[in-house]
Amino acid sequence: MSGKNILYYSLLSVLTFSVTISWGQQNGDYPDVDIIVIEDLLQGNEDIDASDLVFVFESLQGFAQSPLNLNSATITDLEDLFLLNQLQIQEFFIYKKKVGELISIYELQAIPGFDLKTIRVISPFIKVSGEKDYQKSIGSMFVESNRTLQMKWVRPLELEQGFITQPNAEKPAFEGSPDKLLLRMRGRFENRLSYGFTAEKDDSEAFFRGSNKHGFDFYSAHIFLKDYSSRLKSLALGDFSVSMGQGLIAYSGFAGGKGSEVLKVDRNRRTLRNFSSLNEILFFRGIGTTIGLSENLELTAFGSYRRVDGNIFENDSTDVDFEEFEILTSSLQTSGFHATEGEIEDEKQIGLLQTGGKIKYKKDTWHLAFNTIYHKLDKPLNRSDQPYNQFTFRGDQLFNASLDYGFLIQNFKFFGETATSQNGSVASVNGVYIGLDRRVSMSILYRHLPADFHSLNARPFAETSQGSNENGLFLGLQLNLNKNWDWRFYFDTWKHPWLRFNVDAPSRGVEYFSRLTYKRKRRMEVYLQFKNEIKQRNAPDNETPIDFLTDNTRTQFRIHVSNKISKSVELRTRAEWAFFDNEVEEFKKGYMLYQDVVFKSNQFPLSMTTRFAIFDNEFDTRIYAYENDLLYTFSIPAYSGRGSRFYLNLRYRPHPKWSIEARYERTFLNLEKTIENGFLDNPKGVGNGVSFIEGNVRSAFDLQVQYQF
Repeated sequence: MSGKNILYYSLLSVLTFSVTISWGQQNGDYPDVDIIVIEDLLQGNEDIDASDLVFVFESLQGFAQSPLNLNSATITDLEDLFLLNQLQIQEFFIYKKKVGELISIYELQAIPGFDLKTIRVISPFIKVSGEKDYQKSIGSMFVESNRTLQMKWVRPLELEQGFITQPNAEKPAFEGSPDKLLLRMRGRFENRLSYGFTAEKDDSEAFFRGSNKHGFDFYSAHIFLKDYSSRLKSLALGDFSVSMGQGLIAYSGFAGGKGSEVLKVDRNRRTLRNFSSLNEILFFRGIGTTIGLSENLELTAFGSYRRVDGNIFENDSTDVDFEEFEILTSSLQTSGFHATEGEIEDEKQIGLLQTGGKIKYKKDTWHLAFNTIYHKLDKPLNRSDQPYNQFTFRGDQLFNASLDYGFLIQNFKFFGETATSQNGSVASVNGVYIGLDRRVSMSILYRHLPADFHSLNARPFAETSQGSNENGLFLGLQLNLNKNWDWRFYFDTWKHPWLRFNVDAPSRGVEYFSRLTYKRKRRMEVYLQFKNEIKQRNAPDNETPIDFLTDNTRTQFRIHVSNKISKSVELRTRAEWAFFDNEVEEFKKGYMLYQDVVFKSNQFPLSMTTRFAIFDNEFDTRIYAYENDLLYTFSIPAYSGRGSRFYLNLRYRPHPKWSIEARYERTFLNLEKTIENGFLDNPKGVGNGVSFIEGNVRSAFDLQVQYQF
């Protein structure tokens, strides 16, 4: 490390220590949510951006500080908890309509769908009170809000080749240092006012030099007001999220996928929400508001403009539609990284204007809404002429409109959305939750997403995230057998009517999932999980003139045990096996074993989580597992190759108002076996190209400080 870098990190450490001592910090703990609940939210899609879960936890922190009064809560309020499904929410209001206001939280046990585990999970965030909510001025909310400052530093201990100047190069491939830096300030008054800013530098990006002379690579700021009055339902300034219907034309923020929560397959959420994520793609920047026109009718309108990443090129096309443009873009980049020369060239090359609105009429048991969104690019999108791109959007303007609904008939909750794109293509998602019995519930969802349906912000419930080229049917079943046992099951089948990347023909797939859980009071939980999926893709190493598809069968079996051996110590043990077969390659198998130890006590200022895992997997049998991390950091990495992994998280709270967190992680790989498994092609190290690291170890150190003012 150079003398300049040593001075830089010394000054950073002194600043961090000085500010920490002078300001103080809140305790910074996560809301008290079961770790299995978190993992279930994340595990639905392997390509999900876990940073979007920050919004869920910030919302829960607001409810932890100011619990939601069930006697005055609306459907939208309960949806904001993210911990209840639509059937539970509807059953709650049916019960409340019959008996009137609740006297105690324990009454929830009398409502179908509210088992003891659900009640325990939501209990820190709710209350039962006869008091009416009182109004405060916006100025008072700012003055009385809780404000938190967070600083984070992440440093890998082994350098990738991209940070090292190669013999025949003038400079390293990466423009910046390997450090990841984060600065966040958040202010919150209950769950009604949120404001703050975020500044982030990813690893390998420049900092106060090169392409980032202004400092951090990503900046975000927002002010968000919610439920201020019967007229002003919400007001968003700066960066915000927009969600409409079932996600056919717009959905930003956290969106779960397939998992054990089989009764959470809908996308109904509050239309406007504050943006808290580090996702540099899925957000809007401008202004938005929701106005209550009457007791049952509300109107939402928003406008956004920002620069987005895109690969641009000079127009040499003879296409009449693009004659007036000198520059075109071949794709919109979504990685958010700006470290290499190519990534920096693509940064903020496209101006994107987005505006839209929603008018919604709602009653106690139903709603109907009309949604619109318009996109305008200052450089039109002209994708490559690959066959799989035949039906994708091309142009500089796109308009979408949709109609979404939800209504309750006895024990049936129907929901759905039908949308159209500018070319006339129509997509639809429709579903129903059914309360078959007090202990038995079912979900059914059908999606019809034509290959020529165009939408830039689509994120419906589907196998793929593109929002097009898929027809499918999902069936879910949940049985609460008794107070100790419950069983979850789903079946999903789908077809892709047109080609996809690396799939050179229409294809299909099917997936089965089952989980049997045993719970013993608050101390122990054991579950057995089985998952089988069959997906078609191009046959590997095909030598025929035309690619052909093979059925790729992936099977996983998991045993998980959580056991609280005392009030302060919890042990979590997992064994998981994965198998893969495509009838062309040899049969593949893999496994992962891990042991977690969690220590947390109100009597000590130090808490700890640690894991040791061993694994042996090929690429097609890689296993994903959620990891505990620092506050506001969520990760679900792939355990791949052959080796072991260890991490240790420490949180020190010398004072209730501030805390310091540290994390060390280390992955060791058996290079010879990992090469055999198809992950590496270099016996001297880990990774490929600019990501190559010499040796068989990858490790990193994280430091985070939070304080309240």
